[in-house]
Amino acid sequence: MGSQSQSKIKNEREHIRTVVLTGLMTALVFAGSRIGFHTPSITGGGYVHLGTAFMFFTAFVFGKKAGAFAGGVGMGLFDLFSEYAVWAPFTFIISLLMGYFAGKIAYSESRNLNILKCGAAFVVCTIIKVAGYYLTEVILYHNFISPLTSIPGNITQMIAGVIAGGILAAAILKQKVLSFGR
Repeated sequence: MGSQSQSKIKNEREHIRTVVLTGLMTALVFAGSRIGFHTPSITGGGYVHLGTAFMFFTAFVFGKKAGAFAGGVGMGLFDLFSEYAVWAPFTFIISLLMGYFAGKIAYSESRNLNILKCGAAFVVCTIIKVAGYYLTEVILYHNFISPLTSIPGNITQMIAGVIAGGILAAAILKQKVLSFGR
């Protein structure tokens, strides 16, 4: 077998592995979104769930494409198949952008995830989430004031997600057991 054939087989295997792992992570984001709780708050609270942690984990370990797909599709499907169906298209876009930028900021070939990368990803993704869901609520509720009450809950969800996802990603990356391309 020539080196060109071996290279083609290796590329096909890597592609299959990427598709399978991205699908698995998407399923974990979806399932993790079902495991959550409403945060107590005077302002209306938020919904903190493991889906956000798995989205950050996916982006930090596997990169921007996997993070975007798993975040957008996983959380979008959760909304679609729950009492939040009207939110699904907005969640898809917002979570896709969060997964993409978390992966773009924190993922690197050197595999060194650090607090600065996680912090930068948190800031960018929190801005995307807060702005995205604020605009979504303005569109859905035709009100510019009441959506402000969701901001503390959205920030709480992001803090919990980046901490849990970052800790899990750092542990996995330290063991050097998982990797695939962007």
